[in-house]
Amino acid sequence: MTGTEPVVLIGPGWPFKGGIASHTTYLYRALRDLGPALFVSLRRQYPRWLYPGDSDRAAADLTLFEPDAQRLLTPLSPLAWWRGARAIARAQPGHIVIPWWHVFWTPMTCALLLLLRWLCPNARIIFLVHNAVGHEENRIAWHLARRVLRRGDAWIVHARSEAEKLRAMLGDVPVHYQPHPAYPVADEALPDRTSARARLSLADAPTLLFFGYVRPYKGLDTLLQALALLGDSPRCQLVVAGEIWGNAAAWDEMAEQLGISSRVRFENHYIAEDAVAMYFAAADLVVLPYRSATGSGVARLAHSHGRPALVTRTGALPDAVEEGITGYVVPAEDPAALAQAIRGFFDGTPRLAMEQAARRSARSDDWHRLARTILDDSRSAT
Repeated sequence: MTGTEPVVLIGPGWPFKGGIASHTTYLYRALRDLGPALFVSLRRQYPRWLYPGDSDRAAADLTLFEPDAQRLLTPLSPLAWWRGARAIARAQPGHIVIPWWHVFWTPMTCALLLLLRWLCPNARIIFLVHNAVGHEENRIAWHLARRVLRRGDAWIVHARSEAEKLRAMLGDVPVHYQPHPAYPVADEALPDRTSARARLSLADAPTLLFFGYVRPYKGLDTLLQALALLGDSPRCQLVVAGEIWGNAAAWDEMAEQLGISSRVRFENHYIAEDAVAMYFAAADLVVLPYRSATGSGVARLAHSHGRPALVTRTGALPDAVEEGITGYVVPAEDPAALAQAIRGFFDGTPRLAMEQAARRSARSDDWHRLARTILDDSRSAT
C-alpha cells in the first residue's frame, strides 16, 4: 500500500440516532480531513423487535447529515451487502474500518468480509470495537463475536478492558487503545446555567443529569436510591434525559415509592443534537451509575460541555475521569457511595475549577488523533 488509497468507513450515520451513529459520523469527518475517504452507511438499521424504543431514526435532525455518504446497506438483505461490497471495491481502498458493537450485525459483517477479501484482497480490515460482546449478552454471543472479529487485521478500542477481552478471545493480536474522543462543542454554543434551567422549566437548584437511553445495565435505579438517601442535604433535582427502553411507568412508580417524584424530571424522548447543550448547561454534575460498561461517550460529552462526571468503577469509565479533577469514581451498584460523592461535590468542591479542568480535558483528545491511528496502522503494514 502507498498510503494514499482511500479509507472506507462502514457504519450507521444520519438518519439514525444514538452514540454509534454520532461516533461513526465524527470519525468519517476526521478521516475525510486527512485524505480520501468513503462513508458506506445504512438504509435500514434495527428491526422493530430488536429496538424497544420509539424509533431508531431522527431524520429531522440534520447534525449528522453527510450528503456524500452512500446509504447502501441493510442488515438483512444479501443483495444490499453485494451492492455495498461492489461500491467499496470500486473505491480501491487501502483500509476498511468497521465499527463493531452488537452480534446482531454478524450475518451482514461476515458476508461483507468474505466479499471484501475477494474484491479488495490488499485492503486491511480494521475493527473499531465499541463492545466486543454487548452489555446484556451470553456465551453464544461471545462465539458469534469471535467468529466475526477474528477476520480483522487490526483492532482499535476505547477501553483497556475491551483490549483484554479481545486478546482473551483472539489471542495475541494487534489491539490499539485510543481514548474516546471528545465531541466538539464551541464555547459560544454553551448557554449559561441559569438560562438553560429556565428554558427547560427547571428550578434554579443543584442539578444532576443522567443522559442517554435508559437501559437496565445503566443503573438508573441506583441513582434514584442515592437521590432518596440524600434527602435535603443537598436537595438536588435529577433530569433523566433520554428515551426509556421498556416500561416507562415503572420508573415513575419507583420515584414515587422513594418519595422523590417531585425532584425527578423524566424527558422520555430522543434528545436532538441541537438540544444536547441545553441539558448539559443546566446540570452541575453528570452521573453515570452504570452496573456494567465498556466505555461511554456520555462522560466525554459531559467534559466537552464543561461538566464533571461521576462514574462507577466498571469497564473504561474510570479511565474517562481524573479523580477529584474532572470527576469522581465510586463502586457500581452502591447507592450510599453515590450519595456520598454527590454530597461531597455540592458541599465543598471548587466546582468552577473542576468545570474548567473538564473542559480542558475535552480538548486533549480529538477525532483526528483517532483517524491518524487508523492511517498509521495501515501505513505501518506496508
